Amino acid sequence: MTLKRLVTLVSTNWLHETISGGLKSAANGAGLRILDTSFVTDKSVDSYKEFYKKGHIPYSLFFDLHKCVESTPLIPRNLPDVNCFTDYVQSMGINSDTHVIAYDRFGPSSSFRTWWTFRFFGHKKISVLDGGLQKWLKDGYEVTTEEPKVERSKFEAVMNPNLLRNFDDMMINLGNKTEQVIDARDADKYDGTAVEEGGHIPGAKNIPFESLFNEDGTMKSEHDLKTLFDAAGIDLGKPVVAQCRTGMTACGVAAAAHILGKETVPLYYGSWLEWSQRAGPQYIAKGKS
Repeated sequence: MTLKRLVTLVSTNWLHETISGGLKSAANGAGLRILDTSFVTDKSVDSYKEFYKKGHIPYSLFFDLHKCVESTPLIPRNLPDVNCFTDYVQSMGINSDTHVIAYDRFGPSSSFRTWWTFRFFGHKKISVLDGGLQKWLKDGYEVTTEEPKVERSKFEAVMNPNLLRNFDDMMINLGNKTEQVIDARDADKYDGTAVEEGGHIPGAKNIPFESLFNEDGTMKSEHDLKTLFDAAGIDLGKPVVAQCRTGMTACGVAAAAHILGKETVPLYYGSWLEWSQRAGPQYIAKGKS
């Protein structure tokens, strides 16, 4: 079973049929690579040992979102070092033409962050498994403890600055209003009714990350996604930038926009955690913009 075109999401059925149709030969040739991106915020937890080794989708490798990242108090989800990332991806046998499939066993935020990260480093051939491991298991598909052996690749990362925004960029945008800002945090965080971390960047619109998904963890239909963007007052015909608390769930909003045809949605990777500590109180809004 083949894809007519590269899509943002692939279904569990498509992936299972691909595996059944001979993924082993495709994987050995680096035509396709499945990555288990299961992620917890506590760095003392070894996700590889605690989760991946106990069972994963056949032919998948473990992808560590902590690797190559030097965290700071303001930006705990910092960008990977480009040289380290290049070496890491090479070790997984991913070439420039490899179709990468990312999935998570918990919520989908880490797989979407992986999707954005690969695209930021110049690799557009990446999709997210819709519904992740939970949907895979619900559909009755198998898991394994076997780890595939792959040959080192010649992958080279090339950063795409069009997919990234920093604090200074966001401050400039307050003045020129070039880009619409989408805040992916929960509504109570965004409007300031939450006890902690309440408020938003002035002018930002709210599309909560959780609102993008159906009850089974799959992403909503294009029609329903478009309704969410329209209701938030976002015109996808104009530039947008996504942010959240630490730069994770905003990648899901970027992917939703990508599904709707928006090729370039930059991420403010410092997001609210950085903004709320660096911007003055005059640059923190409450209520709805």
